[in-house]
Amino acid sequence: MVDVHCHIVPDVDDGAWNLDSAVEMARMAFDCGVTRVIATPHFNGVPESLEGLPHMMHQFRRLQGALRQAVPDLELIPGAEILYVPETVELARRGKLPTLGDSRYVLTEFYFDAPWEFMDSTVSQLRRCGYWPVVAHPERYDAVQRDVSRAQSWFRRGYVIQVNKGSVLGAFGRRAEETAIRLLSRGCVHVIASDAHSPEVRTTDLTQVRRWLREHFGGEYTQILLEDNPGRISRGMPMRSIDAKE
Repeated sequence: MVDVHCHIVPDVDDGAWNLDSAVEMARMAFDCGVTRVIATPHFNGVPESLEGLPHMMHQFRRLQGALRQAVPDLELIPGAEILYVPETVELARRGKLPTLGDSRYVLTEFYFDAPWEFMDSTVSQLRRCGYWPVVAHPERYDAVQRDVSRAQSWFRRGYVIQVNKGSVLGAFGRRAEETAIRLLSRGCVHVIASDAHSPEVRTTDLTQVRRWLREHFGGEYTQILLEDNPGRISRGMPMRSIDAKE
């Protein structure tokens, strides 16, 4: 499996709090069958945040070095989770947004109460600027919870829909769970990711969600969500086609 959304880099955000906890998260991921992780620290999408990128990369390389000894068969790839605010468009136009590895994919999140019109215009802006948006956990946004067809419209336009394992398993409340399941039932999810923050709560272990997906949606869809499409993101390739249902 490949995890494309993981706050595993230590001492940069509200994820892993030190190197030991980051290594434990990596070991947990590998033990459940994850072979590649894209590290996605929070990046506040304002121009001033560029000043923090060298520290993020320093901490990433520090963790990468530790994993060569502790979990040598786990591949760690640099990335970021970008909070899109109005000022972010300046960074996008300048081509300064941190991407997922060497790809043109950008993992993009919004405030949970962001207006639909703002979110929808944002993904279009990203495409015009040469990026390919991966919409982080749309099932957690109020606008999508109120009208799931909005996320379906993103899916139909080719934007990548990434749902959190915690949403599927009920960790973020009933509305997020129901929205995630509706999207899955309609075939409108490309990727399931951990959005892990620690080795104890919101972990990197994908065992339970993999079992749940196989039970409710079968092996092929599970493979697409946890292996095929996340792997394609990590290599900068197009998504595997899924036929969305009405």
